[in-house]
Amino acid sequence: MMIFAFPFLDKAQAVLVHMAPGMPPDYWWVTACVLLILALTATIDAFTAIIPDILIFLGLLAVTGAQGLYVSWGIAAHHLRQAIMAGGLIWIINLAWYRKFCYDALGMGDAKWTMLAVACFGVMPVVYAWGTGAILATIFIGAAWLARCSMTKVTFAPFLFVGLGVGLYAVRFW
Repeated sequence: MMIFAFPFLDKAQAVLVHMAPGMPPDYWWVTACVLLILALTATIDAFTAIIPDILIFLGLLAVTGAQGLYVSWGIAAHHLRQAIMAGGLIWIINLAWYRKFCYDALGMGDAKWTMLAVACFGVMPVVYAWGTGAILATIFIGAAWLARCSMTKVTFAPFLFVGLGVGLYAVRFW
């Protein structure tokens, strides 16, 4: 259905609908807002090493509400349950690492970021995001080491966001 005057915007709408199959097609703008929230929080994380809780939870509320009201509450609950399980898995991994080495392996902001991404886009694109993000972060750390730049900490959400783009392409469009 063509709603925009420019074909590019219609194609962008179709891409947004295809990215998040659990979202109602008429609410493609919620998917766009989630991408904006994920990009914004990744940018904030890059500069402050903090992912704002309020943005993540507003995104979760929008995704769950749109799915619940316009698709079904069962599907919304299923996606929210997957999101909570993904966040819990990251928390458990971090807890085990902390007990072994006495410092955090992952930030809990990354867990919250992952929860929003899973709720909107599903598990597989986010699995790709974590794999791609880890590879990109390792390359970044290696390049910084070769340039003799000292780093004490690398924020991961920017790498996750790039990885999410790769994951969405690999899972939904390839």
